Order: sequence, then structure tokens, then C-alpha cells
Amino acid sequence: MRFVANLRQETIDAFSAEQIQPAAYLLSSHRITPATLRMASTIRGKNLPLFADNGTKPLIEQTVALFERRATTIQHEVRELRLRLGRVPRKSDISSELRRQAAKLADEVIRHATGISNEADPAELLDAQLSMKPTHLIAKEDFATACLIALDLEREFTGWPVSRWDARNRRTLKLWKAVAKDPRCKDVLVYAVLSAVDYDTARSAGRLAAQHGVRHAALGIAGINLDQSATDYFVIGRTTVEIDRPAPRRFIRLAQILRGVADGYEEVGTSLVSFHCLGLGAPAMLPIAAAAVGERTVLTADATSPIHDAVRDHVLYNFVEQGDRSTTVEIVKRLVEGKAWPLSSPFAEAFSARFGHHPRKARQVWIEQGQPSITKKLLRTPSGITVELPLLSMADPATIALASKVHIAHNHWVLGELCEAFPDKRGRHRAASSAMRAWIARQSSNSTTRGMTAAQQVFDAVDD
Repeated sequence: MRFVANLRQETIDAFSAEQIQPAAYLLSSHRITPATLRMASTIRGKNLPLFADNGTKPLIEQTVALFERRATTIQHEVRELRLRLGRVPRKSDISSELRRQAAKLADEVIRHATGISNEADPAELLDAQLSMKPTHLIAKEDFATACLIALDLEREFTGWPVSRWDARNRRTLKLWKAVAKDPRCKDVLVYAVLSAVDYDTARSAGRLAAQHGVRHAALGIAGINLDQSATDYFVIGRTTVEIDRPAPRRFIRLAQILRGVADGYEEVGTSLVSFHCLGLGAPAMLPIAAAAVGERTVLTADATSPIHDAVRDHVLYNFVEQGDRSTTVEIVKRLVEGKAWPLSSPFAEAFSARFGHHPRKARQVWIEQGQPSITKKLLRTPSGITVELPLLSMADPATIALASKVHIAHNHWVLGELCEAFPDKRGRHRAASSAMRAWIARQSSNSTTRGMTAAQQVFDAVDD
């Protein structure tokens, strides 16, 4: 498994400082500018793989924004039903009127998404993608399912059969085929972006893709990861599996869909050569993907989260704890209390060698100052503590910009190393299962522990 960095000025700057590069880069068509094309040319000049994404994300966001208010009304009714039942509603609990409303809205979402997709010229998109000189290309897709997931229009609410999602994937496969047969893509790996909402729809998607000769597939994960809802059950075929306590649906859905796609291919008697997870950057999700997809399938993932986490939220990933997230405030608090937090990446080590990193001295200063509360304000104010921990503070104008780049590079490095622990060969499932058990045993948070436990239940239910 390999982690693919998004091609941004931030990532280029962050990695170039230490002459270290990620396994590959990804550039989306909606981010093409003369500057990004120059960066792409530089990357290809270094013989690094480059993924050309299809720029669908803005279209998904526009569609979701258009229908969000009406979807909220349905979500409210579902919440009220959940309160009355004392559990998450099953398909049989949904009234015919609520199902009619959900199905009607879902139909409108699909019509709108299909309409704006049809308005986008596929030839122009392909020209734009090929201008990057990519090695891998994400073909134009039907993105309606991603919108339905984002709007919480679940299958149990609409009552739709698997065939409704088959229709979305058949459209995607037509779009993929048009790109794959273009002679300009002869030496490019062209990915079909499949869509599903659960195990059954994913298995059917995998079966369809295999029958159409797709050997390189992808799945949009960002919408799945943004789902903050929880569920206390899932369905595999005709079997409903109960979960003791509600778990984040994103963990369950990821396990269901990825395993379903893999099983669909196996059912046809073939396997995926490569599979890319678009927007999979949460460290806890990586072993789920590695456990679900075939062991010899070349598995890759990309996300902007290591950038956003570093810049917006001041979050660093702990490599020793499988990428567990901590803010700089939390890290400094640990250090001044005499606890450890490893800055394992070569980027963090190089910064520390140049500017210093002295937790013991910081702790001594903290004690001398009366053990003040560690806050964002404290880390932005020059003091003896910030002097001793420059990588974790924002107080020195001379190092702020460089520290931010190091945070970005550090997070990417951690994700890259975590992915490397799940190589594309026999034994990956065992390694991934072990990593999942470690997450569960560590109990870093209730949501992660419950989610990881539920994901394992998905795999167990499928294997039974």
C-alpha cells in the first residue's frame, strides 16, 4: 500500500526541504493552473508517478449544497423515529410516506447530478488531465451516489434495490470505457470510479466492473469519512448484524464497500490489479482498506487531510501510535508533564537538529512559571517554553513558516510509513488485522474503538 500526496505548493515545499519525496503525487483537473502544470512537469521529470484526478469534488459539493436543506427535513424525521424506537431505524421501521419523500428527493439528486455531469465535456476533461502527463488517470465518473451519502439518503430510507446503484455504475463504466480506449491513454493506467453504499451494492459494483474488463478501479472515500452518523446494525445480503453499541457509520461503510468490491471481482473469477482510495487519509482507516482489498492488488490512497490537519488544526500524527492524532497543544502538555511524544519523521528530526527541541528544559521552565495551562495563546507568545519547543510553537517569526512545512511533511511521512506496513503481497490481511486489533486495544477514543470493532465485525460476518 502506498500513500499519494496531493500536488500542492505546500507539499512540494515541504518535501523538497529534505530531498525526500512521497511514493506518488495526485493533481485534480479542477486545480490545473500554469503553476500546477509546472509542478507536475517537475514531478514527472523526477520519474515519480502522477495521478490525474477528474475534478468531481466541486460538483459533488455544489449538488449537496443545493439539496441540503430538504435532506435535513428527512434527517430530522429519522432522528425523531430513532428517539421513539430507542435504536437506529431499520428498513421495516420507515413509514411509506417517509420512504416516498426520501426516494423522491434521491431521484431529484440523481437527475441533477447526472445533468451537470452531462454538461461537462468529457473530451475537455481528458485533454486537461492528459496535459499533466500522468501515469495514472481517474476517469470521469457518475458521482450521484457520493451525493446521496453526503445527504444521508440511506438505502434503508429510500427502499431502493441494488439495481438502482447498478445503473449508476453502468454509467460510470461507459465513461471509463471512452477514456480507456483513447489511444492517448495507451501507456496510462485508467481507473474506473465505482460507487456503492453498502456491501451488497459494492459486491454488485465489483461484479459489473470485472465483467466489463476493469482492472484498475477507484472509490471516492472523502464523503464516507465526512459522515458523522452512527449506526447499531448493518446488513450483509439477507442477514442483519446487530452491533452492541452504535458505531461511526464511516468505519462500517468503508469496510463493507471495499470488501464488497473485492468479493464481486472474486465472484467473477478475477481480481483487481490496482485500487485507489480517493480521499482516504484518516490513519485509523488505512488498515481497514488493507484488510478489505485483495492482498496482491496494488493499493493506493490519497487525501488532503495531512495538509489541513497540519495547517488548520495544528495536528501532528504519532507514528509510534499508528498515526493517532494530537494537537500541538496536547503534545506540549504531554512533554511538560514529563511524558513522551515522538517526533519520528526525518523532517522533524532535521528541524530539531537545526533549531532545537528540549522537552526537559521546557518542563523545567513550565514548573518555574507555576505550571501554566498549555493553550494556543501560550504557544503563540514568546516564552522560555516556546524557545525550547520551536517546532510545536508559533511564537518565533523566524521559524513559523518552516515549522508549518515540517508539520505537513511529517504528517505525509507518517501516512506513507503506515501504508508501507501493508505491502501488496501475501500477508497484508494478517498485518492489517493486527493493526486493527492494536487500534482497538489502545482505545484512543470511543468512536475509533467502536468503529474499528464494527469494521472487524463486517469482515467476520462476510467470512461466516
